[in-house]
Amino acid sequence: MWEWASSRPQRCLKFGTDSIAWAETERNWRGQRRHMCVMSPLSDGMIKPSPTEENVSDPSALADRIRVLTSSGSVHHAVGGAILSDLPRRIGVLLPDTAVRATVLHLEQLPVRREERDALIRWRLSQEQLFPLSGAKVLFQVLHDRSEGNGPAYTVLTVMAQESVLKQYESLCESVGLFPQEVGVTSLRIFDLWRRALGGSHWRSRECLWVNVSDRALTTMICQRGRLLFYRCKLLGAEATEALAKTDMLNKILEECCASVEICQQQHPSAVVKEAVICADGDISAFQKSIEAELRLSVEQLGWESVEAFGRVNKGSHRGMTSLAAMAGVL
Repeated sequence: MWEWASSRPQRCLKFGTDSIAWAETERNWRGQRRHMCVMSPLSDGMIKPSPTEENVSDPSALADRIRVLTSSGSVHHAVGGAILSDLPRRIGVLLPDTAVRATVLHLEQLPVRREERDALIRWRLSQEQLFPLSGAKVLFQVLHDRSEGNGPAYTVLTVMAQESVLKQYESLCESVGLFPQEVGVTSLRIFDLWRRALGGSHWRSRECLWVNVSDRALTTMICQRGRLLFYRCKLLGAEATEALAKTDMLNKILEECCASVEICQQQHPSAVVKEAVICADGDISAFQKSIEAELRLSVEQLGWESVEAFGRVNKGSHRGMTSLAAMAGVL
């Protein structure tokens, strides 16, 4: 979401509640891409995502996990040898969705000057009372509405994070010789990968509920013909590991998806949702049947074909959702 360089880094570290993942990509002499991704499980409580409080209880222990992970099976060693392995590495960092607050604003007008835009967006966010803005970093991306004159002129995706929370992740990376060049949010980065894999014309034809179940949280987005209408993130709690395999949790997720569609349609009466895209580990068949029955939507699962569309994945790479998110950070 916010960047300090013009090009996406070739390495990404994805932080999650139950695991961390490390992804790398490189091009061979023919310009063909090769990807690698590894994952390491975490002890319970090692990372507790929060937008306002410290997320890492034992930075030293987590730093040791990162050192081991980032040196295992690395593409980096294959193309640079021992000399390059000692150099600081610029990376992308992905935070859990619940470490920040994000929302979609719809505006009729937007000032040209950056300072005036910042002031207007901060004012709107203060009116919404979603997040304490004191000590917060507010980032936004302006998405011009392409709905052929219907609806507000501008859609603005905003992300809010406390400086103290960001600093903890940045300091942790720097302690192991990794320098964050780009910081992003998990669901937003996976969503961007899915959108790019679809291609422009196909993406602009979609009217869908987009669902990500990861890091013990549920994130829902609703898009209509290339326009992002709605974003909502809901913490599911400690019992949400393997959420779709538990009947009570599956029902809770289904209720929240229905609530997201209802809220969006209240805000945007013309919104029509025809399909659902599910990002989740494991078997989604029970969830798929529930979505089809309750919301009358066709369902597809986002898988690794989105990554493979951008190059070859090395044998032995981990293929779970945490790793998919990390790969999205380098593609």
